[in-house]
Amino acid sequence: MSASLNGGTLRSIANKTPIPLSGLMLGLSSTGNMIPEYRWFFGFFALSILVVLIVKIVFDWDSIKNDLKNPAVTGIACTFPMALSVLSTYFKPYAPGAAFGIWVVAMLIHIGLMVYFTGIAILKFDVKKCMPSYFIVFVGFSVNAFIAPVHGQVLFGQMLFWFGLASFLALFPPLLYRVLVVKGIPEPLIPTVIIFASPACVVLYAYLRAYSASPEQWMVWLLFAFSVVFWIGSLMLIPRVMRMKFYPSYSSLTFPLVITGIAFDATYLYLKGIGNDMAWMQYLALAAVALAAIFVLYVLIRYIHNYIFKPIMASRAEEAVVDASNAR
Repeated sequence: MSASLNGGTLRSIANKTPIPLSGLMLGLSSTGNMIPEYRWFFGFFALSILVVLIVKIVFDWDSIKNDLKNPAVTGIACTFPMALSVLSTYFKPYAPGAAFGIWVVAMLIHIGLMVYFTGIAILKFDVKKCMPSYFIVFVGFSVNAFIAPVHGQVLFGQMLFWFGLASFLALFPPLLYRVLVVKGIPEPLIPTVIIFASPACVVLYAYLRAYSASPEQWMVWLLFAFSVVFWIGSLMLIPRVMRMKFYPSYSSLTFPLVITGIAFDATYLYLKGIGNDMAWMQYLALAAVALAAIFVLYVLIRYIHNYIFKPIMASRAEEAVVDASNAR
């Protein structure tokens, strides 16, 4: 009876868990690396989400397979292996072998999703149907470029940087055309437009990490300029998103802002290291880090409210109605 009840409870949790929750896991785990003093806090929630998503994979796999037929969802699902890659850095100081294994598994999952996505979306490419989440599939894989040095794979990290840069340059024109010219993005997916803030920042930080010994200053400035432009553009969209009702795609407000804070801070430190200590860039980096942390916490609270507190309150209200009915 107890096993059946537990199985039913886990299945219920799995059915109610949205795939975009993995985006919040990525944002939380990355924030822990951005603000190492509070790594334990953000890591706790990231690992908690990982457990919930594993429950979903085990108990709701058929639903996941059906959802993945939608390329936009597949793109968002790639945040799951990205988050696993980031979380591998959490385990590195305590269990290097296990951390490396987690990283490899994460990359294999991402490659599998990438191949699948290529078949359902890229080979049947239609600019009118593409979404910003396409960036996650390909450019997102180069997140491993700044994980690679942690695991002693510097050369591999450099290869991943070039893959990310090539993916960014290939996807940028059609996706920008889709958003600015074609338009018509469904409301639940409007928050994903903020993903535009992340590709240039991912590539920028990947470059600084992969080529930490000898980065070209012109490349840093070029990628930094792209990053600032799209960060500002994304910030202009946020007020519109905040006026909308809550959607699982709100998780798109997390990692793009976090990787911006990380990339800006790394750029400032790099330029300071070569003698260009610019106060304005330090303030910009601090503002980006603070803003990212605020929105990660905001989205976390919104998820907790909508998927934990609201169901509890609704259940209690229903029980109260039943009790009142029985009292009559």
